[in-house]
Amino acid sequence: MNEYAAVKKIIDEWDPIGLLKTGCPDDEYAPEIFDIVKLLPSVESADELARGIRQVFKDWFAEYLAYEDCYSIAIEIWKHR
Repeated sequence: MNEYAAVKKIIDEWDPIGLLKTGCPDDEYAPEIFDIVKLLPSVESADELARGIRQVFKDWFAEYLAYEDCYSIAIEIWKHR
């Protein structure tokens, strides 16, 4: 599975803004997923990735997600990179 597909599966299951469960298109988080995938080569830890994920959703949705939630997702992504 390529990086985008792996990250998409994790982010879609998480559905951090709750859009997919309301019937939004399957590619609703595509721009955010691309941004997260772009972070992967430059981050050096799951902690750094969690901060990056949090920033991505802040930039795209003006949502301040809980760091703890982002960290648990970052751990999942980190395992699959």
